[in-house]
Amino acid sequence: MMDTLQSFYGRTKYWWAILVLGIAVALLGLWMLFFPIAGFDLLAMIFGWALIGAGIFELVVATSMEKKIPGWGWWLASGIIDILIGLVLVINQELSMEVLPYFFAFIFLFKGIQNIVAGFSMTSQNKYWWLYLLNGVLMLILSWIFFSSVNNPAFIIDFLVSIVFIYWGAMTAFISFDVKPAQLKK
Repeated sequence: MMDTLQSFYGRTKYWWAILVLGIAVALLGLWMLFFPIAGFDLLAMIFGWALIGAGIFELVVATSMEKKIPGWGWWLASGIIDILIGLVLVINQELSMEVLPYFFAFIFLFKGIQNIVAGFSMTSQNKYWWLYLLNGVLMLILSWIFFSSVNNPAFIIDFLVSIVFIYWGAMTAFISFDVKPAQLKK
């Protein structure tokens, strides 16, 4: 049976990997919320490795899709950006502590624009298009919060990051069900 309803993000047989990633990111956010003393150094390192892992998952999803399916390019671009930013955070701790708020701001700016475009492109195909639009707007607001909090103490950034990870993980888990091929949905 063919998919007649296309997702902005395409369809992939690795939808479960996106679900696992979403759950892992949300759990990491909960851990950071309950253990804020872990410190900014550890936050940068954990986030760097999490981005590398997320980037690898996104590249697997992008390469598992047929090139003609809409959305594969977003997965590819997002995976490459996540891996590059993750490598910078892991390799250079001093630099990562200085620019970590900017990294978050740019990541959420990119993801927000991506979800707003997804929402508007799915208005006639998906009854939940407005959730993508809402998610995109919320991510743009998070981006603005990170841009405006770069001069704040590290514990404020730690708190913001933990809340963002919980939210980001939940939304990633939600998107995993949208990219699940129709023949697997039952």
